[in-house]
Amino acid sequence: MPRNWLTGNSRKNSPTLRRARTVQDRMADYSEAVALAEAGELMLAADVFRHTGTGRRRILVIGHGCSFSERLGQYAIGVAERMGSDLLLLSVGMPKQDPVWRRSFSQLAARAAEAWKEAAARHNLNVDHEVRFGTIDEAVSTLVRSCGRIEFILSEPEEGEQVLGQTGLALFTVK
Repeated sequence: MPRNWLTGNSRKNSPTLRRARTVQDRMADYSEAVALAEAGELMLAADVFRHTGTGRRRILVIGHGCSFSERLGQYAIGVAERMGSDLLLLSVGMPKQDPVWRRSFSQLAARAAEAWKEAAARHNLNVDHEVRFGTIDEAVSTLVRSCGRIEFILSEPEEGEQVLGQTGLALFTVK
């Protein structure tokens, strides 16, 4: 007996055909979830979208060079705590080939991320830190493809402009 794939009338555990959600739909969901989380409506924020993947959700936070602003840090930790997400910090350095400069940049970025890790630990959040060299849009695109489970991106306006529309993820800038 043939299956009707379009209506889903088939045996138990058979595949069904579903329409993929658009990037605009996902961005609208993330915007709504962030707004609800900011308002303290944690259960409603969690109900806005459900995930079928494994692992904890992460919020990608793009630093300004090897540093992260205090305002961006406070906002990111607050949203991550309310949404039950971890943080993935990204420091992007210029594509210089000088190993001394790269090592110095990486050390400064690690020190800046360490302050965030301590603050996040007080809220029971996990924080990972990545250092990449190149353009911001290339670094973010590569990281998003390799990491998975990134919910959305937080950045300052300057970095946000360079990433806008590059990943298919919602982008929120903190001024």
